[in-house]
Amino acid sequence: MRIINVMIARGLGGIEQAFLDYNNALLSKGFDVLAITDKRAQINKEMPQHPNLKQSKIRFSHLNIFLIYTFYREFKKYQSDLIIVHSKKALSLVICAAKILGIKVVGVAHNPKFKHLDKCDAIFSITEYQRQIFIKKGFAAEKIFVIPNMIAEKRPYKPLPPYKKPPVIGTIGRFDPMKGFPDFVRALALLKQKGIPFRAVLAGGATANYKDEEQEIHRLIQENHLENDIHLPGWIHNKDDFYDQIDIFVLPSKFEPFGIVLLEALIRSLPVVSSLAEGPSEIFARTDAAYLFKIQNPSDMAQKLQDALQNFEQTKQIAANGYNLLQNNYSLPKVAEKLASAINTVLEG
Repeated sequence: MRIINVMIARGLGGIEQAFLDYNNALLSKGFDVLAITDKRAQINKEMPQHPNLKQSKIRFSHLNIFLIYTFYREFKKYQSDLIIVHSKKALSLVICAAKILGIKVVGVAHNPKFKHLDKCDAIFSITEYQRQIFIKKGFAAEKIFVIPNMIAEKRPYKPLPPYKKPPVIGTIGRFDPMKGFPDFVRALALLKQKGIPFRAVLAGGATANYKDEEQEIHRLIQENHLENDIHLPGWIHNKDDFYDQIDIFVLPSKFEPFGIVLLEALIRSLPVVSSLAEGPSEIFARTDAAYLFKIQNPSDMAQKLQDALQNFEQTKQIAANGYNLLQNNYSLPKVAEKLASAINTVLEG
């Protein structure tokens, strides 16, 4: 069976990583895959080498209606059974070309925005939370499948070693206001006021749209005299360089559709302290696999960090639970099974 997997974004963030994971999951289940990307995309150099994977590179612009012909030509040449699209901006053009050829299109919903998804034959939603949103908007429930994000890495479980002296607390991401990094700094300030020793790493940076957020982070660090306590290394290209230096991972997001960084931390057997944002709430529901705190509540975050720091044996068990949760629900083999089943259901109508 032939699947076309489309991603026209040019960055290298969570959605782009999900596209790469889809390629690997599809290949693992025996599908032939054509990956269509933008010529300028950073993910091009990350594409897996596999005899059943082909790649086509285009120069995408959602304003260029002539791309309908480009997509039509690629779809007809490859003779695909199904097209999976990760970029909402590409959906309208892809659907126009696919309809001419009678090929079904699935839109992957990486966030709750419904734009263009209503034109798809099916939706792959990363959470049940989003699935319910789409049902309320009128999309047929039987055409929405929950396919969570996954992680392809295979790492053995490692019992939590003794904390560094002082313990290192870390978080990573784009300095988007929704990521809650100012609250992370505020929580660390509260730990310092209590005399609890720590060091922190806040990795990542701001794009042109989020310079104000970066300035707010620096202002809070200075205001709370945390210059010697928080290290800001900027963008990390080798993620092991980040995860290997921390003892506890924190996700302080105000809004988080899923949180692939959570999977990255769990596969490394790290304990997680996370906000109760949309994605984390679903990932950790009815488990004892993370310390969870209320959204936009630095005081609660600080308390959960204090619990994680001062109750080592409990934290060690939570880290083990988190690793097992990942293996059972979010490893590539587990999610690939769900993906293959959903694809077969869509094609069967």
